[in-house]
This record gives sequence, structure tokens and C-alpha cells, in this order.
Amino acid sequence: MLSQEAIQKILGINEYVPLEPEEMAKELTVTFYPHHKHKVSKNILDFAEKFRTALVNLGVKIIPYEESLARLPLKRLFKIYFYSILGQIPKGLKKSGRKIRKGISVITLGEGIAGDLAMDNTMGFAKNSVITILDMPEGIDTDTEFHKHFDTAMNLFAYHMTNIAIIVDDKKWIPYNFNASHPVYSIDENLEHHILRGVIPKIAAPIKPPRLFEFTMLKEQFDPDDDYYKEFVEDFIESGAMLEKTGLYPPGKLLNDLPFRNDFYRWIGKIHLDQRNGMSYGFLARQLPSHLSTIHTIEEAKEIFKGKINEEKDFFTDGEKIFILLNTAKGEFCMQIPETWVMTQKSGSKKTDMNPNKDIVKIGLVNGKMLMQVPKGLKITPDYKPSFDTKAILAHAVGNAIIGSLLKYLKPDSEFVSAIENNGVAIAHWHGYINPETIPHGWHVHGQENVPVACSTPQSAIYALVGKINAFTNCLIKDEKYLGDVHIEPHHGTNICFTSLRKLGSFLSHRQDVSKLGNHYFNFYKK
Repeated sequence: MLSQEAIQKILGINEYVPLEPEEMAKELTVTFYPHHKHKVSKNILDFAEKFRTALVNLGVKIIPYEESLARLPLKRLFKIYFYSILGQIPKGLKKSGRKIRKGISVITLGEGIAGDLAMDNTMGFAKNSVITILDMPEGIDTDTEFHKHFDTAMNLFAYHMTNIAIIVDDKKWIPYNFNASHPVYSIDENLEHHILRGVIPKIAAPIKPPRLFEFTMLKEQFDPDDDYYKEFVEDFIESGAMLEKTGLYPPGKLLNDLPFRNDFYRWIGKIHLDQRNGMSYGFLARQLPSHLSTIHTIEEAKEIFKGKINEEKDFFTDGEKIFILLNTAKGEFCMQIPETWVMTQKSGSKKTDMNPNKDIVKIGLVNGKMLMQVPKGLKITPDYKPSFDTKAILAHAVGNAIIGSLLKYLKPDSEFVSAIENNGVAIAHWHGYINPETIPHGWHVHGQENVPVACSTPQSAIYALVGKINAFTNCLIKDEKYLGDVHIEPHHGTNICFTSLRKLGSFLSHRQDVSKLGNHYFNFYKK
């Protein structure tokens, strides 16, 4: 396998990224927001006390509310007043006073008062996670279907201005986050374990949609109708009816349809989503044919790249080019990370019925840098944003190119090599899991042991690439056929790499028990 340092170098992730929940816990600082006990139910108070005890035992730093506060810098206050005068900040924003410092997570109990919610008192709307413990809404239980959970969660996020909503009664609790997941836990069974594995990662790795400034924008535009791109665009369009039939791509949520209590809170919601107008769930993408890399044995590499290889690391650079050293059951090899390009859909588009002239984005990963190209004639508007899962999509794509390069050297007649060189690969995600009995031969499962993090996080991309390469190297050990992978994201859903979107649509729709939204098949993957 590759080291985390090498994986982050490939993906262009420069910041420190904790991957284990114990490590995440020790990185967290939490405060409890003041509340009035008589306005909070006994179930909430009892659970909050157990929650606090568990956090302490797990090594989370808990500080008194007063110690979490700091005064806004004068420069920040001036900007707030200035933009208020211009009418660019809605009424309701507190323009002075102390705020909760950036990086501190806030736990609040019950229904707060508009204008004095925890979110109103944070230093940075995108830099403080808010966790709200609430009473279990009516109609929610262990048998509730996905759409009811989905609608309930989105309404709670908007009304309570919270990143995570933990709903409780006297016997069970459910943590909701933006992954549209709904694990149901018993309060009396393994509470500390479930908080460690099921809540702390969601706090430590909150939703982080990619911003346009993270991409190098190419001036040259591409034409979706030219001969090269046309077949991939048609794959999106022709697969739409089959994928719609599966029910795995439900309509998204528009911010204007959610129950924010005022325009100020709606404005904060847009900040969290990087000015997106809403959220749609799942993605469809087409990795374009890849130019696979030449493989060198380690002995050859030491001759070719004299002075470049560091014996203590499994990667090195030559100018801007990134090379990895991969130890497998078939030997130790060196290769340059291939340039990778993917056509995907812009954030918020209808996945199964898109407009190819407006909804397509072409993204690339070249030497650890993200690039973007837009369709010919398109004028980028403020809501033209890449998918929340962009880094995970690119992680899967570059992993496919790495594996394709190795297979071309080891097994040049491999079907996977032919596919990725000539036709590219379909990459898809939805918020459900595949019935393991239906997974076709040659597809390999990974990820079920990872902790759940929010979509769009660097962790999600790292888990995708690490899992894919490990699944492939295990195939080499067992001398098994490799055609693609099924990436299980706990409390989130499934990523799959398939021959084409048409064939994926056919696979998912050919029988009713292949996949369902929600957690229906997830327990089959637990060990």
C-alpha cells in the first residue's frame, strides 16, 4: 500500500488530515452552549450528560463556554458594518460582542431562539461545527424509510441552523449529518463506541464543498458535441432513464424550500454551501480515456532517476511530475502518476436528466493540481459549482489510471486496461448500498471498515484512493480478475467504477433487489 503522505501528494491535499477516530477525538475542542433547563426535555438532558462523559473519556477537550469566546477583530467589525450599509448582509447579524472562536465545535440542547442560536454566536459560519441534541420527531423509528429521514434531517438542519442533529428519546438516538444517513443506536448499548465511530468523525471532518479558487480554470472551452466528447455525453443522457427507474437519485433540496427562520439564516446556509442554491444527492461521472504510465522496476528506476529517490519515502518528484514506488505481490515498481480527466455534472443538476450544454463540468487532476474546463459558450454564473464529491471522484479516477498502468505491464490483455485506455470508466455514487449477492465477478469491495465522514472532505478522497489500491494489490496476491471496485462509505452510500453509465444503469435496474436508498444492505458488509 501507499503511505498517507504519498496519497495526499497525489491528491494535492496539503493540510494535516487525521484518519483514525481516536486521533480525531484528540484534535477536537468542544463547548456546550448555555441553555435553560426548564425548556429542554429530560431525554435531551439525560443524553447530553452521557454524551459529555463519553467525550471526556475519548480524549475530547471540553472547555467552559466563557473560555470559548473572543472579541471580533476591529477589521472584521468594520467589514460587517460596511457590508451592512451596502445591504449585502441581511438584518439579524450581531455586529459586535464576543463570538465563539474558529475551530471550536458547539453542542447545544433543544430548540433555541432565533437571533440567539449557537450559529449566531460563532466567529466563522463555516469554521465552527454546531451539534444540536433534539427530541425525536414524530414518525421516526427504526423502520422509517429513507425519504422520511432525508426530509426530516434537512428540515432540522435549516430550522435549528446546525451541522449535525442528534435526535433522541428514552431508548434510542440517531445522528443526522449532510450525508443523508440515519444510523439508529440504542442509548444503553456501546454508547461510547458509537460516539467514537459514528459521531466524532462527522464533527472532525465536516462538509467542505470545493471552491472554484481551488481549481486552475482553463481558458480554452470544450465542445460537448464534437466527436471525442459526444459518446461520453450520450452515455450520460442514455443512461438517465434506467438510473431514474432505480429510484437511487431522488430530487435534491433547494435552499429556498427549507424552513429557515429568516433570510439571515438562509444567507448563512448559502455560505456553508459556497453560494450554492441547494444540494442534490449522488453523482454520475465519466472518466475520459487515460494515457497510461510506463512502469519501471525499482532497479530500473534507481538508474533512471538517480538522486531523486528517497529510500525512506514511497514517492518522489521530478520537476512537477509525481512518481510513486509501489510494492506488490508481483514486485516493486515505479511509475509516474498519470494525468486524469473526468466529465461530471455540476452541483445541483438533475442527475438523470441533465442539459449537456449547461450541466457538464470537465475536471482534471494533473501533478496534484485540480483543473476545470467548461462547455463551449457557457458563461459561469455564481451557482455553477463542481460536485461536492469532486475530490473523491478524482481520487477514484487517478486510482483507476494507476491500476490500469500496472495491469498493462503485468497483464496487458486485461479487460480493464482496454476499457480505461479506449473508453474510460464510469464513476457513480448514491446514498444506498448494493446487495452483496448481486455484485458481479471482478468487482472488489472496500471501505466498510472506515469511519463515516462528511462528503467532500479530504478524508473521503483519501479513503477512496487507499481502499482502491489495497483492493487491487489484494487481487494480485490472490491472482484474481480485476474489473472495478465497490467503495462502501459508511453512513453515506456507495461509489462504484463501472464499464459505462449505460451498463451501470442496466445492472442497477435489472432486478429490484440490487440496491436501495438508505441502510438496507449496509449490515451485510459489517464484519
